[in-house]
Amino acid sequence: MEQVSTPQTEPLTWRAYPARQRPAAAVLAGLAVAAVALACAATGGLFWGILAIVVLLLSLYRFFFPSRFVIDSEGVTATYLLGTQRFAWSEIRRFCCDRHGLYLSTRSRRSRLDAYRGLYLLFGARREEVLSRVRASLGPKGDAT
Repeated sequence: MEQVSTPQTEPLTWRAYPARQRPAAAVLAGLAVAAVALACAATGGLFWGILAIVVLLLSLYRFFFPSRFVIDSEGVTATYLLGTQRFAWSEIRRFCCDRHGLYLSTRSRRSRLDAYRGLYLLFGARREEVLSRVRASLGPKGDAT
């Protein structure tokens, strides 16, 4: 018996580097990190200044360092400096977008837990392609506004 196969859609892969794409915001963020580090160094010593830089850069790593995203027929993968997240399409209950990216949630309603239960995809330079793929994969689950 002959099997009929459906053509696989090629995965959509892109990188987003917010600090490079928004240089004014990167300068302001860098100045804020430097100001906090200087204040910590001035009041507590060099160790506290260096620690402030490390903590602030790690807390803002998705802004200061590039991220890689892949949308395929199975789901979405985001690879960051400090790890990887993967969600299958069957896990995603809704999505919404803003001007910089798209939030995929495993919850059907907004919640305070959203920050811990979803994935934020940065558009980079591929906004329309990302939106099109997510809409095609999820159908009416989102509010894409």
